[in-house]
Amino acid sequence: MKGILFIIVILVLLALAFAIGSQNDAVISVNYLIARADLRVSTLIAITLSVGVVIGVLIMMASWLSLRVQLVAARSKIRKLTKEN
Repeated sequence: MKGILFIIVILVLLALAFAIGSQNDAVISVNYLIARADLRVSTLIAITLSVGVVIGVLIMMASWLSLRVQLVAARSKIRKLTKEN
């Protein structure tokens, strides 16, 4: 349930960002490390927001995986200790 609520909140925020971004039709020049691009403000907002969400999810999954490994190790240790008694 908690995961579904989190996904719904993220989707609502993405939809809100896209709705706000679609109101900005100005074209700006973006210089990044290896190239230069002319993008609409709405496109730039959508790209940066999407990249931010992906990075956030990857960081969250890495910490979740670490906690999951710790949980498996703790459960294994508990089973081992209960078998000794």
